[in-house]
Amino acid sequence: MNDALKLISKSLKPFGYHVRKFSTPNLLKISTLETSDNEQNIKTARLSVENPHCTKDANLDHMAIYMRTCIRGNRNIDKTARITGVTLEEHTLRCLKSLLKSITYAQKNMNGKTIELIVLDDRSDHEPLSKIKAVVETATCTHTIEITKETGQGNSLHQQFKDGSAKNALVYFCEDDYLHEENAIKTCWDFYDKIMTEMGTHSFIYPQEHPTLYKDLRPSYIILGNDRHWRTIHNATHTFITHGHIVRDFWDYFENTKYVGIKKKRKLGSENRTTNKLFKHIPAFSPMKPAATHLQFEETVPPLYDWRDLWEKNKL
Repeated sequence: MNDALKLISKSLKPFGYHVRKFSTPNLLKISTLETSDNEQNIKTARLSVENPHCTKDANLDHMAIYMRTCIRGNRNIDKTARITGVTLEEHTLRCLKSLLKSITYAQKNMNGKTIELIVLDDRSDHEPLSKIKAVVETATCTHTIEITKETGQGNSLHQQFKDGSAKNALVYFCEDDYLHEENAIKTCWDFYDKIMTEMGTHSFIYPQEHPTLYKDLRPSYIILGNDRHWRTIHNATHTFITHGHIVRDFWDYFENTKYVGIKKKRKLGSENRTTNKLFKHIPAFSPMKPAATHLQFEETVPPLYDWRDLWEKNKL
């Protein structure tokens, strides 16, 4: 919406009206729901139509994917057995393989879109790092493997966000234990474009519904995408898609991610104190049919989702 229409809409607001694009979803105001608890999943989504956060020179035709890996014997990791029951090495490599399949699918089915893959490795042992390199070499997009500047979960997380903030592109920050549907990247990218086209705003895309959304129940707007429904959300992990300009413009929300993995300061790096704060400025969505799944524990997998067939399709 251009500046003139924004001014007209603002002048009509006291009378209970606003101007919007014909194709824009009409997110109606329900005053009783617009409480402080629902600011992230209800109020921000509605206000984003009237006051979109958009950067005019934003490139939406390129995506930089950051995937962080770390396979070493002394890695600081929760020792609880993963849901797949395989080694950390196999778990990581299968998830990486699924991501590459999704990249290939997107490139074949999205004309004019380009992708680059940056694997940030935190000092994996020699043998598993060689296997990571072998899988990455099969990528159909531009790809690099970089060793993180400093070791540690928080340091690698902080580095990917800092690097991503310099990109004039969509940025997908991805952990190494997310299993992707073949059409995952295309599905998320299409929806990002839809929100930008219809609402004129950047957004935040979390590729699955986290089970906590069904424990801490809050109202959501339901938006129709090209092939599935999406819902506004109030909670996500540090795996998500947005634009590099969002990371740049709201860097203060990312700075403390460096504390993730440090016991004494880990609360400072939690999602609620870092990236979830973005939901005060841009609408956040997750697909009601998962595009990917956090294949870690039973409690991290989205409800009513059978990941096993997809897991078998990504055998090494």
